[in-house]
Amino acid sequence: MKYYEYLTANKSLLLNQLEALMVRNKAQSVGSGYIDCIVLKDKLDQFVNEISSLGILISDVSWWCYVDPANGTTECPHGMGGPKSDYFPGWFSELQNNMYEVDKDKIALIVESYDKHNVKLLNQQTVKMIRKILEETFKYTPSENIEGNNCVLPGLWLLVPENWQKFVIK
Repeated sequence: MKYYEYLTANKSLLLNQLEALMVRNKAQSVGSGYIDCIVLKDKLDQFVNEISSLGILISDVSWWCYVDPANGTTECPHGMGGPKSDYFPGWFSELQNNMYEVDKDKIALIVESYDKHNVKLLNQQTVKMIRKILEETFKYTPSENIEGNNCVLPGLWLLVPENWQKFVIK
């Protein structure tokens, strides 16, 4: 079976489970689909384990700043702007740092010959890379750093059919 055949055959079940785990982990996607699923760093491992158990791949990672209004202007905002948080009092602002692209050859192999175990392994490698990237100080401008990357969060791009739209389970 191919990856997209698996997703299509299980669309209803997978979408319901995906929405529930997004709410449970307070992950928020930007827009109406499943790219830029912004997740807190302390929820990253759990979120990725859960999407892996559904058999869903991460294809790319973008970077966002969580702007906490309690910090005033001392730390944030960084970035270009973005959506109000559905779960917290602040908002998210997209950073201009380079995206992390998951190994396209490995993704292509899974897309052609679906194996949930390989999905999990590749997603775990992606989490390791996210953690490694976060060890390096992010730049806000060419001369300004984001101190300790405190506000920096990953936005996970889930590899699902483009016509999959999110809905909110409250």
